[in-house]
Amino acid sequence: MIKYARKTYSKEKQLDFDVLDIQTKELPAKYISEFDHIFSFHALHWCFDIKQAFKNIYRMLRPNGTMLVLVVSLHPICKVIQETIQDNRFAPYIKDVNISPVWPFQDSVNPNRELKGLLKEIGFKIDHCSHRNVYHFDDNSDQFLSSILAFLEFIDNIPHDQKEIFKKEIARKFTETQISFKRSSDNKTVILNVYNLLIAFAKK
Repeated sequence: MIKYARKTYSKEKQLDFDVLDIQTKELPAKYISEFDHIFSFHALHWCFDIKQAFKNIYRMLRPNGTMLVLVVSLHPICKVIQETIQDNRFAPYIKDVNISPVWPFQDSVNPNRELKGLLKEIGFKIDHCSHRNVYHFDDNSDQFLSSILAFLEFIDNIPHDQKEIFKKEIARKFTETQISFKRSSDNKTVILNVYNLLIAFAKK
């Protein structure tokens, strides 16, 4: 992905692309106090250590720098992944992964209050923090599932024949969680995708 971005936007002198584990406990000096704005959309919920991720973001910001993040707190796909990786057919191949199948706020009684408390503890000044119900319509879930599966790096550890079974199992279980109906305008089947989202805008 980074190679593609560098090649595609090589003429854009103001753009640079790099790789960083935002959960690292040894943040490279070149990133400290180097950014006026940091944003992350639909990504941080994959972190094992969300607190360390926000600590690093705080350190990366310059004084008065701002952060805008969208963090999925609850989505049906998370439970589907949790159940599937515990299946005896796949569990032996899923070890030492860097992506958490258990999202940071999925079991929280009050995700909004929990996130606010975490950000304040780190030192952020919170301008906005809210927890919202989000929904959108899809003609099919294939593209969504493909993007989710791309995050699951442990899939490469599963033998090819089992890998296809794993993907089909994820798709089957996820389909069972979806609400679908016929659209009156063209009689096509539409899938309603519903999940919960945290939105935070904060300043260093």
